[in-house]
Amino acid sequence: MITIDGGKDLVTLINSFSCEPQNQQPLIDAWVRATQEALGQMPGIISAALHRSKDGTRVVNYAQWHAAENWEHLLRVGRESWFREMAKFGKPDAHLYDVCYLLDKSDRPNR
Repeated sequence: MITIDGGKDLVTLINSFSCEPQNQQPLIDAWVRATQEALGQMPGIISAALHRSKDGTRVVNYAQWHAAENWEHLLRVGRESWFREMAKFGKPDAHLYDVCYLLDKSDRPNR
């Protein structure tokens, strides 16, 4: 289970790619490949999740890192390889955030 942590020392990357509907699955496939081959083993990564829009025009990556420097290192390393591949399928809009509010009902039965 992936947990969203509101710890003060963590940063959250939210990267929203806009894409054409026919490019949504290839973009997701590129993210999964990159994560399995390298991104998921980078120093400082805690968790990551991909979300696809129902209309096929967006893919959102949500990831938590121990520090902004970890994400910046990944950005430098991946710029010429993984991110170039993903840019073939969609336009990224990535920003780092701090968690400022959480609602967690995961331990309650679904009603």
